[in-house]
Parts: sequence; structure tokens; C-alpha cells
Amino acid sequence: MRRHPDQPARHVRIALGLEAVNDDPPPGTLPLAQAPWQTWTRPLRRLAPGLTKAETAAEHIRTKNQALVALTDAGTTLMVDTPHRDSGLGLPLYVLAPAASVVRTLGLEPTAGICGFSLSDAAGEALICRQWHGHLVHDGNYDPLLPAIAGADLLIRPDLFTRLCDTIGPSRCRTGISVRHMPATHDAAPDSGD
Repeated sequence: MRRHPDQPARHVRIALGLEAVNDDPPPGTLPLAQAPWQTWTRPLRRLAPGLTKAETAAEHIRTKNQALVALTDAGTTLMVDTPHRDSGLGLPLYVLAPAASVVRTLGLEPTAGICGFSLSDAAGEALICRQWHGHLVHDGNYDPLLPAIAGADLLIRPDLFTRLCDTIGPSRCRTGISVRHMPATHDAAPDSGD
């Protein structure tokens, strides 16, 4: 008979992100910037009025070392009309978003008529965030356990990915990765990897 443990022995957190850097991404760092969760719901001109010119944002991407994928504060910030994270279904803990400079450079805005993680441009849906989960490891008791797999990813339209890579420059476009192992009782946000 096969038996699963009452609680998983450890969590493995893997973070992968696109970075614009002159050299290889620094080892042991999280390849994600920070962004407000409102990136998905409000136009950038309202969130960051100082970042109004696409040329300025593109120049920033071309010259500054930075992660181009961001981890939002959705899991840690109370939002209007949403239940607290510990009370039933609510906000996902980690919501990815593009960095503000990417949103401005590509001219993206929240997708009209879609209540979710979707940004569009004049040609239609351009970038979406998928939240995905796995199955629950369960041994027959009544306490639900954490999902065996949980995560998020960003999907970008191929033409915009090519445009973004051309803006970054082929020699500065890198993939950063962080892998972190921790006991199941440790519930901190992902940080620098091992």
C-alpha cells in the first residue's frame, strides 16, 4: 500500500525570469523585480505618472541592469472586496507581472472586459498571467493539505517578445533562475536561491 505523508517534508520554490544585464545575472539572486498588483487593473499612466514616455522606458531597458518580470504584492496587501488570504479562496500568494518599464515600452494597458491578469495593446491581448496549481497530497484524513504544485507564469505574444528582445539588445538578454529548498513549515516569500 502506498501512503503519502501527512505533511510534505519540504517546499521547493523555483523562480525564473527574463533579465536585462550586461553580464551574467548575479548568482543567488531572485530574478524578479517588485510591482504593485494594480498593474493588472489600472493603466500605467495612473500608477506611475513619471514613466510617461515609451522612449524613456525603452532607454531604461537598454541601459540599466534589471529584472523584466516582477512579483506583485497581491499576496501581502489587503485589497477592496477580496477575502483575507487565510480565509477560503482568495488572492494567489504570488502574482507575476511585467516590470513597469516593459509595460510602458510595449504600450500595454489592462484588457477591457476581462477581469483577470491580462494586458493588451492595439493588436489585442498581448500578455497574460496564468495561475496554476497541482493536486493535493492527501492520506485520507480530513485536513486539506497544500497543493503539490503551485505557481504562475507569464505568456507574451511572440511579436512583442521579439520586440522586447530587440529593445534589450541580444547581448543583454539573459534568463535568471533561483531555486530554494525549505521545510514545509517555512512560509516566507521566495528569496535568494541556494
